[in-house]
Amino acid sequence: MDPGSLYEPVSPHWFYCKIIDSKETWIPFNSEDSQQLEEAYGSGKDCNGRVVATDGGRYDVHLGERMRYAVYWDELASEVRRCTWFYKGDKDNKYVPYSESFSQVLEETYMLAVTLDEWKKKLESPNREIIILHNPKGNLYK
Repeated sequence: MDPGSLYEPVSPHWFYCKIIDSKETWIPFNSEDSQQLEEAYGSGKDCNGRVVATDGGRYDVHLGERMRYAVYWDELASEVRRCTWFYKGDKDNKYVPYSESFSQVLEETYMLAVTLDEWKKKLESPNREIIILHNPKGNLYK
């Protein structure tokens, strides 16, 4: 089988960040909102100025800013990310999404590893950890 035919891009899901007990917690949007955000993102139009209503209209996501704002009450705005790759730190009990820019680097490296069938690729994460792509299942090891 041609290794190139094994590659499928990772399906993104959208998350927002809440500060809970002085710690960042990334929370996934529900499937409908994530799909709406992805469609707006992939529409080919400039994301700046695009606003997508989420959570039944209670929050607006300003796509270009990657920020989520409460519509009806005062609340701190929260960061929004289009997520494809995640990590779990030593002290984390949940997976944390990598930044969009680093996720893109991971995805490109993964695509090359799958299509060329060349594994054991090493990358350095933004927090200076070494990541190794070991196999086509997308398993990462630090």
